Amino acid sequence: METISFDHAGLVKLYQQGYFDADAYLDKQTLLLVWDCHDLGLKNCRSLILDTKRGIIISDKETTRLVNQFIKQQPVGLLLTRALVGSFAKKTPCLPYVWGKILLVPLSGYTRHATSWVRLDHVYYDYFSDPDHITFIFDHDDKTRYVLPINKKTYLSNLKTTTTIYYKLHQIIHEINADFSLDLPNDHSLCNLEKQLDTLSLTAFLDDYLTMIITLIYRESGVTSASEVKLIKDRLKQRYDHL
Repeated sequence: METISFDHAGLVKLYQQGYFDADAYLDKQTLLLVWDCHDLGLKNCRSLILDTKRGIIISDKETTRLVNQFIKQQPVGLLLTRALVGSFAKKTPCLPYVWGKILLVPLSGYTRHATSWVRLDHVYYDYFSDPDHITFIFDHDDKTRYVLPINKKTYLSNLKTTTTIYYKLHQIIHEINADFSLDLPNDHSLCNLEKQLDTLSLTAFLDDYLTMIITLIYRESGVTSASEVKLIKDRLKQRYDHL
């Protein structure tokens, strides 16, 4: 089995094998991990992206920017995560991105700054080779193991947060599924009505829901115009819907 180490020498080797992409991004389907390289002194390299199809990508964007760009492309940002975390954590922990099959987990304790991330949903097997290193084997290639330096306590804390959010989301989905049938209604009048309605995306629904909450909260303070409500909503999303 091939071993790829993410120590300084190993990262330099990966850098030499990679290619620079000024428009680098994190792919929803093929991303394995993104590694913070801002302090390594490598040319045009603030991040290394490991991708199953695109290989090793060198980016001059910090990992925080890459992750925020990734989150922006998803139907749900971090506002929902913050709400879920607030229900079980007195102090806000590092925020993973959890939605559907996506489990994007930070490997250190500061997600508002540049840090490394792993797609846990693509991990086939992992174990601590020692208290300071974790080994990942990804589902696309069981002949290669990646050895990463890590703080075990911090990683386990982030893993616990990720798992809790994942199961809370599943509880919500099961509750909704128990009350609603995904089958089309048999009533012909309802079927005809459905065809006349505009389609509604999850993104648009959550955006409208946030607008409604802001409108209700600030109405007594004299904030009634749509432009004022939109300004408040945009500021909230800018501050809390990403890292």
